[in-house]
Amino acid sequence: MKKTTLVTFTLVIALSLNLVPPVQAATTVDNHTVNVVNAHGESILSGAIMHEGASYILASQLHEVMDVELSWESTSHSVTIKGGQNQVNWYSISDKLKVNGKDVTLTEKPIIKNKRTYVPISLLKKVFRLPVSWDQPSKTAIFLDGSSADDS
Repeated sequence: MKKTTLVTFTLVIALSLNLVPPVQAATTVDNHTVNVVNAHGESILSGAIMHEGASYILASQLHEVMDVELSWESTSHSVTIKGGQNQVNWYSISDKLKVNGKDVTLTEKPIIKNKRTYVPISLLKKVFRLPVSWDQPSKTAIFLDGSSADDS
């Protein structure tokens, strides 16, 4: 009884003095499912995820949303994505990323989870100018038919 009273008293004092730090909303939603739809709202991909606040799609599904070639080189552990005049090379062992032959530093790089390679949608937007819009409340990536896109 004394212990419960002491804990309650301490909690009341801490709250009244505002000593308890405020709870902040999580900035990442690891492994949260991301919906991927076309401009008409029809689901076009499954398996997309959130990782450290960014949306990712499976590299093996890239051909379903854009005209690219994807290859894996087992000796160098590299993934190559070619489309039009652009090419991305990601060396998973060293975590180097080259865009059109130049080393680049991006905050969102491809990742490997459960032996599957995921590519950030933001990388596709930047390099391949893929028109994608992001709806935060529903965690939905909308692949548009037009030429303009909102930041995701």
